[in-house]
Amino acid sequence: MEAVRLLPLLLLLLLGFFASSSAVWDLVLLHTNDVHARVEETDVNSGKCGVNGQCFAGVARRATEVSRIRSTENNVLLLDAGDQFQGTVWFNFYKGAEAAHFMNKLGYNATVFGNHEFDNGVEGLMKPFLEQIKCPVLSANIKPDHTLNATFGITYLPYKIFTIGKEKVGVVGYTSQETPALSKPGPHLQFLDEVTSLQVQVDKLRTLGINKIIALGHSGFTVDKKIAKKVRGVDVVIGGHTNTFLYTGTPPSTEVPVGPYPFMVNSEDGRKVPVVQAYAFGKYLGYLKVSFDDAGNVVKSTGNPILLNSSIKQDSEVLADVEEWKKNLANYSAQVVGKTLVFLNGSTHDCRFKECNLGNLICDAMLDNYISFSNDIQWNHVSACILNGGGVRASIDERTRNGSITMEDLIAVLPFSGTFDLVELKGSTLRKAFEHSVERYGQSTGEFLQVSGIRVEFDLSKPPQHRVKSLSILCTKCRVPVYEPVENEMVYKVVLPSYMVTGGDGFSMIKDGFLKHNSGEGFVSLALALIFSGASFHTRFFCFQGIWTFQSCQDTSHKEKKFIPLLKDASSCTTQLLDLRAKQLPWFLWFHSCFSGVSVETSNF
Repeated sequence: MEAVRLLPLLLLLLLGFFASSSAVWDLVLLHTNDVHARVEETDVNSGKCGVNGQCFAGVARRATEVSRIRSTENNVLLLDAGDQFQGTVWFNFYKGAEAAHFMNKLGYNATVFGNHEFDNGVEGLMKPFLEQIKCPVLSANIKPDHTLNATFGITYLPYKIFTIGKEKVGVVGYTSQETPALSKPGPHLQFLDEVTSLQVQVDKLRTLGINKIIALGHSGFTVDKKIAKKVRGVDVVIGGHTNTFLYTGTPPSTEVPVGPYPFMVNSEDGRKVPVVQAYAFGKYLGYLKVSFDDAGNVVKSTGNPILLNSSIKQDSEVLADVEEWKKNLANYSAQVVGKTLVFLNGSTHDCRFKECNLGNLICDAMLDNYISFSNDIQWNHVSACILNGGGVRASIDERTRNGSITMEDLIAVLPFSGTFDLVELKGSTLRKAFEHSVERYGQSTGEFLQVSGIRVEFDLSKPPQHRVKSLSILCTKCRVPVYEPVENEMVYKVVLPSYMVTGGDGFSMIKDGFLKHNSGEGFVSLALALIFSGASFHTRFFCFQGIWTFQSCQDTSHKEKKFIPLLKDASSCTTQLLDLRAKQLPWFLWFHSCFSGVSVETSNF
């Protein structure tokens, strides 16, 4: 009798269990960010993949993995967080049409504007990309004025509502408010505060009964976390811009995680909000599975970026399409313009955090362009170069094509249109530039400076704007160049990218403070002329811990080999490249070029 009375109770408990279980709804979010025109597969450093090297990424490999997940999982969205543009010869030739084509091919559900989508202005975004892309482009914080309302203004939406099964999911977009300082959107677009703009659109979605809301955008990890904390109603944040690598467990490749995946943020309204990025260059496919209850609350979020290595085969149909599109690039990109004996490191996690040898090489070469013959008073009229680390966009692997460097490699390193210009700055302005260079140190932003002819010491324990401990520059009014402390009222000639002259990467102090400005030559043409010139001399450059010396050729088979100076009584190194053709020296004169003990070879090709 007792068992009979317990039966209804057991039935109720079982019904309650199944009801609560069925109330949980899973959504799979696949995401990419900062692909930067990596249409083909790449090497481990996201440069050109060698014939015998292990290969990663590429749209054909991504297509395979997306297709696999779509066939095995329910409720899948494929999203991109911006910066498909810029970075390889594919973009230089196709101007974004390649991004639209292959995003259509893979069936992306939504994307957003990254700052680099505006590198060719609004007009350069319209025809090749916006008129071709099939998925919605989202941004809640871009406001056009009346001149663009009827054209650009109708090409994107603040949000998109997706019906997935019986559920509705809102995806709301955002773009970095710093875009005018980072790219060329022109005077007719306003980039508003992300948090304020998103809150307006999220409130609209909630009014429409949408209780599952994804913020998808391109403003960097710090802003992503701020959005998760402050925007009421956002359940998940998928970001880009800072190439942030998040991973739970042992990372599968060379990238070092800055935190777990997903990164959980406590919102001001008492929720835990997952924040994710998927590094960059298409090397990973972000995979986040989110479980919602009936009220739209996130009850569980799990996943990790999936490394797209050679264990994942490239989709044959997409690969054939890549090869077809690639035919137009053959003559443009295959020209061999130089050779390197060592790895030229242009990686984000080096050039935006410390000296990188490729940044130093570029700056040394740009400075060399402005070297003239000395006179009785000065050895040269300019002695210093500064380069925003974010301007170095790729590495060059000496193992690829036996060290041969092609035009394609060069464009991947320096993809932006621009010039290296000569400006005159007061020492006080130069000091402000270096303070700005480390104001946001550690956030993978592009303003960290690569240099030539400058020595700087930072104390990162100090507050922003008080971190430059010492700053020295090579003298010019001297017959033997030595480093001297920068004086605030002294005027210095400095070589730097035109992007920085116009205030790019936040260098407004240069834009507002230069005393004289002379435009120079284009990035790639200078690099061709200087770094990989067809000169009739053969030079290798080595770092000797601040000492320059005469040095005979030595074995360079080890790319991190250290070399011992023959002369230890030489003066401080200069970072200048001597014109050996003019001097006709029968030996090699080595100047400090800060290559961390590695060599670079230029020769007659």
